[in-house]
Amino acid sequence: MMIGALMECLRIVLALTRPLSDWVLNFLYRLVMGKSKVLPPIDNKILLMSAVELAEKIRKRQLSCEEVMRAYVARSREVHKYINAATDERYDDALKEARALDTMLAASPKTEEEIARDTPLLGVPFSCKEAIGVKGMAQTCGLVRAKGRLCLKDSDTAELYRNAGAIPYVVTNVPELCMWWESANHVYGLTKNPYDHARTVGGSSGGEGSIIAAAAAVIGIGNDIAGSIRIPASFCGIYGHKPSRDLISNKGTFPDSEDEFDQFVSTGPMCRYAQDLPLLTRILSNNSSKIPWDAKVDFRNVKIYYMEEIPDFLQRSTPDIKKAVRKAVTHFEEEYGQRAVKVSFPEMKYAFNMWECKLLECGGPSFKSVLAVDGKINLHWELFKCLLGLSEHTLPAIYFGMVDRRTKDPFYHKCLTMYEDLKRKFDEIFQGDAIFLLPTQCEPPMHYLTTIPKYPNIGYTCIFSILGYPSSQIPVGFSDGVPIGIQAISRQYQDHLTLAAALELDKVFGGWVSPCPIAV
Repeated sequence: MMIGALMECLRIVLALTRPLSDWVLNFLYRLVMGKSKVLPPIDNKILLMSAVELAEKIRKRQLSCEEVMRAYVARSREVHKYINAATDERYDDALKEARALDTMLAASPKTEEEIARDTPLLGVPFSCKEAIGVKGMAQTCGLVRAKGRLCLKDSDTAELYRNAGAIPYVVTNVPELCMWWESANHVYGLTKNPYDHARTVGGSSGGEGSIIAAAAAVIGIGNDIAGSIRIPASFCGIYGHKPSRDLISNKGTFPDSEDEFDQFVSTGPMCRYAQDLPLLTRILSNNSSKIPWDAKVDFRNVKIYYMEEIPDFLQRSTPDIKKAVRKAVTHFEEEYGQRAVKVSFPEMKYAFNMWECKLLECGGPSFKSVLAVDGKINLHWELFKCLLGLSEHTLPAIYFGMVDRRTKDPFYHKCLTMYEDLKRKFDEIFQGDAIFLLPTQCEPPMHYLTTIPKYPNIGYTCIFSILGYPSSQIPVGFSDGVPIGIQAISRQYQDHLTLAAALELDKVFGGWVSPCPIAV
């Protein structure tokens, strides 16, 4: 009972202090950081094409692979000093590979249709979250003790992109060991939001969100255990898809998750344009037969459920985010004669706690042992050093190292019971074809470090990681000058429904909006 009571006390304290702490921190950020620097303008039309468009123009010999790669290498170099998203690059090798593809294409007897079938991403550059292996590239996961660590073999997903013709050229930043929702560590520093440098990019795939939004990448790969694809995609105004459990391989990540923990990790695509999302998911799934990829989705026959916010005083949605959910709902009702159903699940209030307890339940190596690499670590001493600014570890990483083997008291069992109750409710509404609309986050991207007292907000995404449901993040406009998003969720292996919802709502909200002037 003690941990449950302490959690409630903490929630009350956060509720009472959050308005004042938000105001003070926001004021200090504006005072110290001043006006955000605007990124250099986008001055090459190649940077404004989707991956589907780029691949088609390459197949038609209207663009060369080298021309496309040069555009993205130049943009990546140009914006790095503004956003600090990249952690390692292979620009020269990528350009060599692009030239080799051009030579191969010039001599190929294949028709355009055959090339599209065999290598649908031919010549398209891609970025990759540093935690997901790209051969020869850094793979430290923001851990000081792993500094200098290079990946020896492509991850399964990087290999699938390569097999489809895409070329890796950069890997991107993460929080330490990917266990927080903003992207900063003591190896590479802080990644900044292209729309406002004082705001977080989210995490843990924050480097991907930032570099794609800045038009320095068009497609990428992230992974998601609590919202690590969807939160950065939302905060950076792009698309991201957390696939169904077991749909896409996680092999080749660091830290590895080849145990029961693996069931909660989902590797998936991130991109600037909605039309790329279904193709990328299909490629990363290795064309899995679990999904009816070619089925035409008619939203007249798809049930629509929604929530504007989690019913909790700590997780209330801002007016702009509620308005965006209602706009999406209204579209389905007016365009397809739907009668959307507003639902409320009280258990969602404890979504973050349920997520923590499900991770505890699965066992596997302790987070503390991963932090220590092959040595020893005293987390209480590291916490003391962290408070003095002397630790090589970040505060969130130390926190997870301290709690991931805590005593399983009655609150732990209560959370597991609530999880089963919530799962039954979702199973009921997901009978047949159905989607559930929910904000990806209840507020716009916040200022750096203000994420710490707002950890319950992760409940908007982490609950679907432990449920194993697919979830597509959709940009739906701006609030306070920065992007906001909503997610479309369905039952396991109904990814085609959430991806179709992303395509549909792209027509309503318009998708990605450049964070800088366009000069082409």
